[in-house]
Amino acid sequence: MRVLGGSRAPGGPAGQRRSGPDGPTGRPATREPTGGPPDPAFARVTTAAAAVVVLAGTLGTLWLRGWGRVGFEVPSVPWYFSFPFYVFPDPQLDLGWAVAVFPVVAAAVAAVLALYHAGIAWRWRAAASAGLAALLALAVAALAGGPPAWAAPFDYAGEYPAGAGQVGAIPTFLHDFPARLHDLPSHATGHPAGAMVVYALVARIWPGLTAAALATVALGSLGAVAAAGLARDELGERGGRLALAMWVLAPGVVLYLATSADAVFAAVLGAAALAAHRGLVRRSAAWTMVGGVLLWASSMLTYAAILLLVFLGVRAAGQLRTDRAWVLRWAAGTGVVVCGLAGGLWLAAGYDVPAAVLAVHDAYQAAPGSAGRPLAYWMPGDLLAFGGMLGVPLLAALAARAVAVVRERAWASVDAAALATLLAAASWGFTKGEVERIFQFLIPLVLVPVVRQLLAWRVRVPVVVGLLVGQTLLVQLLFATRW
Repeated sequence: MRVLGGSRAPGGPAGQRRSGPDGPTGRPATREPTGGPPDPAFARVTTAAAAVVVLAGTLGTLWLRGWGRVGFEVPSVPWYFSFPFYVFPDPQLDLGWAVAVFPVVAAAVAAVLALYHAGIAWRWRAAASAGLAALLALAVAALAGGPPAWAAPFDYAGEYPAGAGQVGAIPTFLHDFPARLHDLPSHATGHPAGAMVVYALVARIWPGLTAAALATVALGSLGAVAAAGLARDELGERGGRLALAMWVLAPGVVLYLATSADAVFAAVLGAAALAAHRGLVRRSAAWTMVGGVLLWASSMLTYAAILLLVFLGVRAAGQLRTDRAWVLRWAAGTGVVVCGLAGGLWLAAGYDVPAAVLAVHDAYQAAPGSAGRPLAYWMPGDLLAFGGMLGVPLLAALAARAVAVVRERAWASVDAAALATLLAAASWGFTKGEVERIFQFLIPLVLVPVVRQLLAWRVRVPVVVGLLVGQTLLVQLLFATRW
């Protein structure tokens, strides 16, 4: 079993064994692959991934339309999406806004490339990347009709802003949450109370759908911190820079940052994974405590937070043989912080976690939608939908790295932990479809194996950027994403 400092980068002689913690910060050191021409495997695997994505979406569209029994004169929205992708064939382009927006998109992409090569401090790199992600998301969304398109995803009764006025006094809302669940918007009935509280607070500062949309984009863009931190910790300086650029430009980020509430959840869950993982590998009590706080905050936003335990569990299992005492202290400390905060909220406001979980479970089972979808279709479908919307070249790298993990038996590596979390997310039965937005929190995790493989392939960054931007614009122009 491989443990921290024992995984090997793919690519034969180009891959180098990682050293252990390097210096007082405890950050793992990673030597970059040697230079040379790009590996032709990148083109081959990316072409194959593109073919699979296009073929699956085409057949899925025809399947849902009964192989021709429902003609395309019938609008796609809200039923006829492109299985396994939750996108609806529905071309939309406002030519007036396109003239104004395309230069902004081009400038933002150029800025991402310039930032990748720039030698600036990490805090400024992360801040600039977050700003560019927000700008790109708003610019691409505006292709459908300008600023009104930003608020459009929130403009229906099932979304959080529709129930913001029902929150009232927050302690009372938390106390009564299980009993009041059936009166809340449909999205809120599938999540803990924290999500409604977030949008209620936004409405108190600046009411309206536009404010909710802009707040979602702003908060979601902070996911850049986790994407950069995890990759830099594992892959070094260049790997962190590349992961940050890939996160900003990935279709799964750009298209669903504006405006899916899951983008807010993803930023918090990503930060929780980063902090808790640093607490583990750096033997840091401070990072462990921060990780516990963020894990608790994550659990107040979405029940998907429990999936982070898969990522952390795989990493912890790899260190039990060499540092059992610290792993046990880390696990105990994290658990004490999470349970202490949950217990404190119960004492202070009466927020009953078990009662809330039972109420949400009942509401989920009674509601139409994913609860009744067959897992046999949707488990592999979720994996393809997430990977395809992550970006075709990134899907290719992820698939290649998954093969390498099995071949190398790197079962305790970050790569294996990320892949195990993705598999668990697709298997647990509560996310059958719509994962392009729901699985946003997994993007910082899977970018570690993705970037490791891209570096091993010695890819030309502008080529990958061009493919990602092209896919993003094609999806935006040809399909309705709902979010």
